[in-house]
Amino acid sequence: MPQDPYFDADLRVWVLSRFSDVATALHESQLWPVAADGEGPPDVTGRAAQAMNRSEVLAALHGSKIAEWKLEFAPAAEKIAEALPYDRIVDVLAEFVRPWSTLLAARVVGIDVGKARDLIPLAARVTASTADPDNAVLKADAEAAGVELDKAFVNSRLPMAGPAFIALSQTLPCLLGNAWMILLNHPEDTEQLRANPELLPKAVDELLRLAGLAHTVHRQAMADVTLGEIVIERGQPVKLLLETANHDPEQFAEPDRLDLSRRAGGHFALGAGEHSCVAAALIRMAMAIATGVFVAKFAAAEGTDPVEWLGGSGFCWPVAVYARRRND
Repeated sequence: MPQDPYFDADLRVWVLSRFSDVATALHESQLWPVAADGEGPPDVTGRAAQAMNRSEVLAALHGSKIAEWKLEFAPAAEKIAEALPYDRIVDVLAEFVRPWSTLLAARVVGIDVGKARDLIPLAARVTASTADPDNAVLKADAEAAGVELDKAFVNSRLPMAGPAFIALSQTLPCLLGNAWMILLNHPEDTEQLRANPELLPKAVDELLRLAGLAHTVHRQAMADVTLGEIVIERGQPVKLLLETANHDPEQFAEPDRLDLSRRAGGHFALGAGEHSCVAAALIRMAMAIATGVFVAKFAAAEGTDPVEWLGGSGFCWPVAVYARRRND
């Protein structure tokens, strides 16, 4: 449950978990993103370069471009799903989402699909470390993979092409896997969404709220910051419990319940403020396309094995999501 902000004397970090407090912190320009181990923030020049990269990515992912990709990748999702068989259980992550998200990733970062497939193992190594940040072996492996990815995208026209490729080819399937597990466990809601596709925009936000991968983010005060009744001193770290805030009953009535028409505004699955996910609009578009196809063409499969999970303290996702093709 969310609680008042407090200073954890053992970890020497401020902890914020209420929706209102997390929202204020995410919009506070003097609270800069850092790694979980406190690495960072960059110097003034580095922060300026990050801000410039962010502006360039936002310009590259403008609304008309996303609308263009929607027209291209909605039929592609339909085609991949239609090719899957009726006579056996389908792993929709391996056989539908991952091939489709690889096509999308390749298109957005401007490489051919063959090269994208070759880069998938590198992106997967980075994702494994992000999901399990306490694993030193995975961290070292991810750093090596990240260097190789940077080399692959050195001439890319899209700033931060490596992170964008990872987000679309890896993070998006993990997110969809979590979201679809929720839908499969709520067949009545899934049928409602299938019958009323106009609910997709609200449904995507509700699924993001419940299935979002980022449970916690970290900040460091660049100056003394006053948040309500507390003062965060310059240099002090701050832990923002996004998952807890996304289940704050003061903001979301019955916060643990799936409500595809929920009207309560805001969630932090994609962050908020000047450091929010630069690809948020693209992620929402992709989730809506893939989820629309999923509920239209697939249903829960009976008699499958218990769900296996990958990941760690950062986030988890299902190894496979099993479903069957609808024949109605």
